[in-house]
Amino acid sequence: MEQTPQQPIKKYKSFTYHTNVAWTSDRQGTLRADGKPQLEVSSPPEFKGIPGVWTPEDLFVAAVEICQMSTFLSFGARKELPLRSYVSAAEGTLEFVDGNYRFTSITIRPVITVGSGWTKEQVDGLVHTAHDHCLIGNSITATVTVEPTIIIE
Repeated sequence: MEQTPQQPIKKYKSFTYHTNVAWTSDRQGTLRADGKPQLEVSSPPEFKGIPGVWTPEDLFVAAVEICQMSTFLSFGARKELPLRSYVSAAEGTLEFVDGNYRFTSITIRPVITVGSGWTKEQVDGLVHTAHDHCLIGNSITATVTVEPTIIIE
């Protein structure tokens, strides 16, 4: 049997992200990260928080939605996708399970408009490839579903 030279093992980098939160009053604080605008944060109103302020629950759902978009944009750029528009909405369901609240599902509904030269099936395949590689979605226990609407101009 012929031996083949072994391929070098690819080494992947690790990354570390830093944030900090400072309590300001009641159930409210300020979220900061170097080089980024600060955000006022609170518990959600349904948990006695401040209305109209970003909550961990908002940011959790948004993180999954943003990751789906940015992964799709990255893969689309590699494939030279003629993207005209990407707009999405996301919905996260928080339920009481096994004695604790947790997100059980997140549904992302992007509306993606592309130029000619691509089929809806090709774009849908790219959406689902991005979904499979979304690092935030892969890091959580909630079920993440992507339901795209694809428009070819």
